[in-house]
Amino acid sequence: MTPTLPEQTGNRILFLDNLRYLMIVFIVLTHAAASYGTFGRYWAVGDSDRLIVCFDITMVIIDVFSMPVLFFLAGYFALPNIQKKGIGVFLKDKFMRLGIPLLIGVIFIVPIITYIYHYKHLGGQPLLNYGQFWINWMKSASDFHIGFLYPSIISFNHNVYWFISLLLFFFIIFGIIYTLKKRFFPPSSIQEKRHSGKIMLLVMLSVGLLCIIMRTSVTVIPYPYPNPWLVIAGVLQFQTWRLPAYIIYFALGIYAFSRKWFVKDNNFPGHPLLWLSICIVLCFVYLVIMNNYISNPADTELRFISGCFLSFLRATFLIVFMSIAFRYWNRPHKINESLAANSYNIYLVHLPIVVVLQLLLVNLTGTPSLIKYGIVFSLSFLMSYAISKYAIKPHTRLSIVAILVIFLLMVIFVYPRV
Repeated sequence: MTPTLPEQTGNRILFLDNLRYLMIVFIVLTHAAASYGTFGRYWAVGDSDRLIVCFDITMVIIDVFSMPVLFFLAGYFALPNIQKKGIGVFLKDKFMRLGIPLLIGVIFIVPIITYIYHYKHLGGQPLLNYGQFWINWMKSASDFHIGFLYPSIISFNHNVYWFISLLLFFFIIFGIIYTLKKRFFPPSSIQEKRHSGKIMLLVMLSVGLLCIIMRTSVTVIPYPYPNPWLVIAGVLQFQTWRLPAYIIYFALGIYAFSRKWFVKDNNFPGHPLLWLSICIVLCFVYLVIMNNYISNPADTELRFISGCFLSFLRATFLIVFMSIAFRYWNRPHKINESLAANSYNIYLVHLPIVVVLQLLLVNLTGTPSLIKYGIVFSLSFLMSYAISKYAIKPHTRLSIVAILVIFLLMVIFVYPRV
């Protein structure tokens, strides 16, 4: 028997939709902060000042939960979608919704970000015009490179769209496993189990432990530099040490739906404020450990301890967000519905807007980074939302044409300064 979805309007689950757009908000916050923290030296535009620690903390904390929650939500919706549509329509929809934006993103949007990085970090080396740069970019894509991405080498990569490529890969694997299971192990007529709150907590504890085990096994592999990105033939990109957590949380989402998590009153036990307090304490301890680890990167014991805290902190964050949203954020509201409906497109278009705004503000040397950060986040989020609502959703084909026009204009007019 297929589980009944929690409270919903039409085919939408309100609090899960709200959580999804909230995670997108956090991602935009992270990318807006990247220019002003320690990570700015790897970002397209570096513009840090004395408030550098504030931005680092913002990025580190958001990084703990944002992607695991998104993978969990994707897994939670995957099972009812494939049950309703069947494997063929399910995969076709995923290729249309994820595959086409991925192609447009890596061919026309990511090169803009990389060119700005090229412009800001190349130093005294000669800068190519955009047309030449883009041709070299596509040539590097045709190499179908399999291996690590080196920060000092500009080559084809997915940038922020790594999430879409990895998620599409997860959906394909899930579709294959679901089809094989349905064929060789047909579902029984016995009603599926519904977990109690205590069992849900035990599952989350098991998730934390499993993340520790898999992370430890991955981190013992020798890498050319810390936390490397791996690219596979130009079609898949991820950080190796994060991959186990993404797999686990995607699978957890599928499992949670099958066991009727968040159906009616079926939620994690304990008041959300209690879980929030636990989460705050774990965040503080985690930041202290990470600060010591950054100062002593060769300390394997600190690396293991930080990994343990990270694994359980992720699980705690998921409990906190689900508990609060399920209890207090499960009602219809026009603003929430609009933001949820446009959240995916906001993710798709926000990055070039963020980076261009950071580039425009970099020469305002007398302006504090905190003010720049507020401007970049506010404008980029509002502009991304407006582009999604008034351009992409009602005029998808015209939006693609607009991207091509912008590309041609850059090829024609963007030349390096002599």
